[in-house]
Amino acid sequence: MSDAATLFMMRRRVLFGFAAKLLGFTLLGILIFIWLGPVLLVVMTSIKSNDAFLAGPFALPTQPTFQPYITVWNALGFGPLMANSFLYATAGSALAVALALVPAFGLSRLEIPGKKLIFGVILTGLMLPQQTVLIPLYDTLRSLNLLDTKLGLIIVHAAYGMPAQILMLRGFMTAIPREIEKAAYLEGASDFEVFWKVILPLSVPGILVGFTLNFIAIWKEFVFGLVLLNSEANFPVTVGMLKLNSDRYMSVFNLPAAGLVISQIPIVILFLLTYRKISGGNFAGAVKG
Repeated sequence: MSDAATLFMMRRRVLFGFAAKLLGFTLLGILIFIWLGPVLLVVMTSIKSNDAFLAGPFALPTQPTFQPYITVWNALGFGPLMANSFLYATAGSALAVALALVPAFGLSRLEIPGKKLIFGVILTGLMLPQQTVLIPLYDTLRSLNLLDTKLGLIIVHAAYGMPAQILMLRGFMTAIPREIEKAAYLEGASDFEVFWKVILPLSVPGILVGFTLNFIAIWKEFVFGLVLLNSEANFPVTVGMLKLNSDRYMSVFNLPAAGLVISQIPIVILFLLTYRKISGGNFAGAVKG
């Protein structure tokens, strides 16, 4: 092959590589725009006056204002709504994870008769949509005098989120090297000591992942709060924001947008706080050789 042909082949490879990278970046840019576009539009709408929005819904805000945030915060009483949602999401997620730890350990590390069948039965809870359990839950909470109470909704969120936590933690605990617990057993540790002193500390990243995902799911949950609660003092933020759908507020567009932005702030903060722990490794250096 002559030098000219070799040079031509090299140039063609460079051009093909450049075209592939350009196509990849273009597709990535389109996907980012599709995902971030609505988010940016909501944020821009929330810092515009209503007249500015009507004049140009997609235009950048020329005179940004935070008055919509102040108005919607005071009008809806966002403080108690956010506090209620934080209570439901934190307590419900923590209780769901706590209830799932021991079953996940048993299903992942111990030889239990009928383990697969038990695990399958537990996973049926993931297949049931909320609408199928509303009536039984309503009757159960009413008979226990827990209807329209914060404790009742926390228990519902914990029970409904436990199957997903068992699935997640079981998979995480199964991935822990067996050599770690074998060394503990050789030292005379019991099953409980292996769980408490070995498996549980190594499962912290998995626990954080499960807690975070369940927190987000409870924070965004709407149906349980709407059906099982009647008092406005117990409403989570998702139910409390129904007022923004009334004619009083829908005559403007910046107030619903501001309310939506405020309601998502805790989720963003939680992700920023747990990102490094979630993405970090947990078994590095645990097993030598």
